Amino acid sequence: MTPRREDDEERERPSWREIDQRRDRPRERTPARDRLPKKQAEWVRKMALKQAEALFRGKRGRPEYQQALKELEAARGTRKFVPVARKFLEEYGLPEEWGILNLFLDFPDPQVAVQALTAMAEQWPQRSFVEQQGFKSRLKILQLTSPQAQVRQRAEELLASLT
Repeated sequence: MTPRREDDEERERPSWREIDQRRDRPRERTPARDRLPKKQAEWVRKMALKQAEALFRGKRGRPEYQQALKELEAARGTRKFVPVARKFLEEYGLPEEWGILNLFLDFPDPQVAVQALTAMAEQWPQRSFVEQQGFKSRLKILQLTSPQAQVRQRAEELLASLT
């Protein structure tokens, strides 16, 4: 038998029943008082995912990119569109958003318009039926009315390949 220590009598010992109850209950990693409510924890998780995705997207994940998109939308159909679009292209390159790509189809530089057509054609299979029909209509219009020969030719090629 082991010798008794002085501090054994000072400590309050749990009963066998308490020991069994502690053993049977599930173990928690964090105490309940330290955990966030489920809704708040889900919100924190979503915000962390959003920040991680933005980090991987680089410049396009920043709020400045969203602001530049809004400026581009606001300048549509005005004299400011071309300078705003040039600035956007220098800073971020050709956008990935379908609606914004559609704006670049009217850009005065034929290279940019052809790149926008190509990018939209690559996204075409994932688009809804209405968007696909709208793109086909836009290709027909560009094929007939574009002042730039490169754009007319590319629109004709894409129209033939999508039909």
